[in-house]
Amino acid sequence: MRDEFSFIQQYFARLPHAAYQENGAAAEAGVVRGIGDDAAILKLDGSYAITTDTLVENVHFFTNFNPYLLGARSLEVNFSDVYAMGALPQYITLSLDIPERYLDFAQFWQPFAQGVEDCLARHNCFLIGGNVTHSSNRNAPLTISATAFGRNVAEHNLCRNGAEVGDRIYVTGSLGANGLYVKTVYNNTLRNLELEERRRFEEHAFHYDERIARLIPHVMRYSKCGIDVSDGLLGDLSHILMQSQCAARLDYESLPLDELCRELLAPFKVSEKSLLKLALSAGGDYNLVFTIPAVQQAAFEAEVQADPALAGFLCTGIGEVVASEQERDWAQSFLQTDGGLITIVNHHGEPTTLRLGTGSYNHFLTNSSLPD
Repeated sequence: MRDEFSFIQQYFARLPHAAYQENGAAAEAGVVRGIGDDAAILKLDGSYAITTDTLVENVHFFTNFNPYLLGARSLEVNFSDVYAMGALPQYITLSLDIPERYLDFAQFWQPFAQGVEDCLARHNCFLIGGNVTHSSNRNAPLTISATAFGRNVAEHNLCRNGAEVGDRIYVTGSLGANGLYVKTVYNNTLRNLELEERRRFEEHAFHYDERIARLIPHVMRYSKCGIDVSDGLLGDLSHILMQSQCAARLDYESLPLDELCRELLAPFKVSEKSLLKLALSAGGDYNLVFTIPAVQQAAFEAEVQADPALAGFLCTGIGEVVASEQERDWAQSFLQTDGGLITIVNHHGEPTTLRLGTGSYNHFLTNSSLPD
């Protein structure tokens, strides 16, 4: 690779969705200038949700991880935040800090760029720029940062302080797959699967259903509160509860545990209870959690079920928002997580005797890890 400019030109500047030309769909989406100048120029209308996320090698992804999946993942962690605000992705920038060992590594960058391209197409989003830097330290981690811009679809957004007592709590997708994948890599039981089955599980664990874009307008007609599950269901839900100054009751028997994970419990030597813990506390599934007023629950569910594009898309009611019985200074602590605000019950509303834990991933805690 001669320099950063040839790198960008080879792998990213000519992606169909890179928006480097002033015509076609990119222009219709408001891209005046994309990749190729000092900055992108956009013609914006409406209001936008903007978010930035960074993936660091051996923190957010393993060395030797599937580069195609990583390319898509690098964007989708940002898209998940955009959807969680009630917006649809429209533009994204991508920045790479590349260590020496990754420089002339076409076997990595070609599938990585393909993953980026396919992800952009699935989410109808445009890559408009970014940055490439090089670390001479061979052992430095590959670092991938992206900033996404999402156009709001309603006059309001989904915010963490919008939950009210009596609201029903919903989660999209299934729970536990990504947490189980990480757990099996750490304890080396992923190798218990044959290669093709291992690849199938990996693709499944990192799959992100782009049909959530179709769900968002339905959600926005009924909800004012949401968050994406990046660090764990209990921890992320507690952000809503802290900022909304309320509590929650979750029915663990209603949780949509991932079906493929259930099939793999035996080869991975994992119990159903451990999978349940992963569903509650492990991050990485990037589901959307949101609340719907109880009086509008039936109308919301009927609307989603009537949308043929959402056939088979999981959107599950898992609990309700209740009043907090604890005295606290909400203003001092609302940015923290507090699993104590969540009561875990069975279908009959009876508190469970299972010790399921309340933790989620936290970058600043050295003991932040997957539950046993």
